[in-house]
Amino acid sequence: MSTSDLLLLGIVLFVLIDFSAGMVINYLNERSKNQPLSAEGAEIFNPEEYAKSMAYGTAKYRFEMLTTLISTVTILAAIILGGFSWLDAQLRDRLNNNLLITVVFIGILILISTIANLPAGYYSTFVIEEKFGFNKSTKKLFFQDAIKQLLISLALGLVLLYAVAWIYQELQSQFWIIAWALFAAFSLFMFIFGTRIFLPMFNKLKPLPEGELRTAVEDYCQKQGFPLSKLYEMDASKRSTKLNAFFSGMGKVKIIGLYDTLIEKLSTEETVAVLAHEVGHYKRKHVYTMFAFSNLQTLIIFSLMGWLLGNPNLSKALGSDTPSFHLSMLAFFLLFSPVSTLLGLINNSFSRRNEYQADQYSIDTYPGAREHMYNALKKLSRESLTNLNPHPVYVAVHYSHPPILDRLANLHK
Repeated sequence: MSTSDLLLLGIVLFVLIDFSAGMVINYLNERSKNQPLSAEGAEIFNPEEYAKSMAYGTAKYRFEMLTTLISTVTILAAIILGGFSWLDAQLRDRLNNNLLITVVFIGILILISTIANLPAGYYSTFVIEEKFGFNKSTKKLFFQDAIKQLLISLALGLVLLYAVAWIYQELQSQFWIIAWALFAAFSLFMFIFGTRIFLPMFNKLKPLPEGELRTAVEDYCQKQGFPLSKLYEMDASKRSTKLNAFFSGMGKVKIIGLYDTLIEKLSTEETVAVLAHEVGHYKRKHVYTMFAFSNLQTLIIFSLMGWLLGNPNLSKALGSDTPSFHLSMLAFFLLFSPVSTLLGLINNSFSRRNEYQADQYSIDTYPGAREHMYNALKKLSRESLTNLNPHPVYVAVHYSHPPILDRLANLHK
C-alpha cells in the first residue's frame, strides 16, 4: 500500500471516528438530560417548563444527528469518489494561475457549503425554534443574513487565503511563521474592531438610553476603573427571544452590548451583576490569555502545515496527481482533527474556569451580586430552556461555560 493510500485510509478513518464519537457523545448527553426534576432544578423550572426543556433538547438532538449523518456521508463520498480532485481538474482545465485556482476552489466549497446548510438552518429556525417560542426572525431576514454571511466569508476568507497561498508559493516549507504572523495580525484587528465593523450589518446598535440602568452601569464601571468606550443596546429581539450580553475589544477600545431581551427580562441590579461578570473577564486578563491561547493554537497548526504541506502524497490521497496548496491543505485539516479536538478540550476547560473567576469578580465588586447573579442565571436558563443535566463528556467537548447547576452551586459556596 502506497503512502497516499495510507493517508487516504487515515482521512477516512478520522472522519468516521469523529462521526462515531460525536454520535456516542450526543447520545450520552440525550440520556443524561432525561432525569427527574431535582430540587435545585425546581428553582429554575416548574414541571411543565422542565418537560418543555427536555422536549426542546430532544428535538435538537434528533435534528443534529440527522444533519451530521448527511454531512458525513457527503464528505466521505467526495473523498472516496474523488469529488475534490475532480473539481481541481476542472479548474486546471480553465485557469492557468495556481493562486487563482486555489481561491476559486475554496470559494466554490464555501458557496456549496452555504447552500447545502440553508435547508438545515431554515428548519432549525422556522420549525424547531418556532415550535418552542424562540424564533422572531422573518424568512426575508433569514435569507438576508445568509447572503451577508456568505459575502463576508468570501470577501475576508478568500483575501486571507490568497495571501497565505502566495506566501507558501514564495517560501514553501518556511512559509508558516510569516503566514501565522499575518493570521495573528488579522485576528487582532478583528478582535478589536470586528464588532464595530460587522455587527451593525446584522443588528442595530444604539447607545443605551439615559436612565436608571445606564447610570448604574456607568457608576459601576467608574468605580472599577473600567474605561468603557461604548455601551450599546442591541435589537436581538428581531431574531430570537433568548437573552445575552457581550464584551469585545481590548486596550482603549472596549464595547459592552446588552440584548434588548436581556434588558427587558432582568432587573437593573441583575443586569449590572451580569455586566460585572463581563468586566471580570477583562480585569482577570481572560480576554488577553484566551486571545494568546487562540494564537498559540494557530501557531501549532501553521507549524504542522509548514512541515507537511510540501508532501505531494497529501494531494494524491484526495485523488490528484498534481500537487496543490488547496488539496494538501484540505487533506491536512481532515488529518488534523484529533489534534483539533484535543486543543478544543483544553480551550473549553480554560474557558469554564474563567467563567467561575468572572462570577467571583462580580460577587467581590458589586454589592448583592451573589443573589443578583444567581437570579439572573436562573432567568437566562429558563428563557433558553437550558439542559440541566448535560453529560460530563459532552460538557468537556462542547461547553465553554460550566453547566448551569454547577455554576449556581458555586455562587452559593
